[in-house]
Amino acid sequence: MEYVLLLLAAILTDNFVFTKFMGIEQSFVSSEKASTALKGGGVVTAVSLVGGGLAYLLYRFVLSPLEISFLTLPVGVLLTTAVVAGLEAAAAKNSALEEMLRAQFPMLTTNAVILGAVFLAIQQDLGIGAAFLLFLGAGIGYTLAALAFSSIRERLCHCTPPAAFAGIPIMITAAALAVMAFSGFAGLHFL
Repeated sequence: MEYVLLLLAAILTDNFVFTKFMGIEQSFVSSEKASTALKGGGVVTAVSLVGGGLAYLLYRFVLSPLEISFLTLPVGVLLTTAVVAGLEAAAAKNSALEEMLRAQFPMLTTNAVILGAVFLAIQQDLGIGAAFLLFLGAGIGYTLAALAFSSIRERLCHCTPPAAFAGIPIMITAAALAVMAFSGFAGLHFL
């Protein structure tokens, strides 16, 4: 039961995008359409599970015992980059997925959701199973945020705000309102 609560907390109450503001730029940029947001969220979830998992395992079994844990960030970035490059190579047969990965490569390799989940798992001294659930919840929470931003952007296309709010200002205001609405989950305490 504790693992299910950890997963729900990572998705809703401790959402990395809405409560910790990690990965907010990428989720906002990749949310032009719901389908793009869903694909991008799936990629972030996969990279979070694989890259974040590898970084956590490397920290736990190599870096920490050797007392060189200061290398966690560069090693995490390198592992995430390798996972994204591997996904890009595996997606070579699907040109649309390869194009999306190539366009988001810089943002994916240093995504704060992925690295933030690794450091949160280290800080909370989570076990391996709990850490992987945290990585999964971080990816699903990111996907939820990207889908929310995509529906906000679609709705904004059909309205005419005042000239001072046209473009980026209305999108930022709408995103701020979405974050405030999402903070309603803060009253739920899973752990």
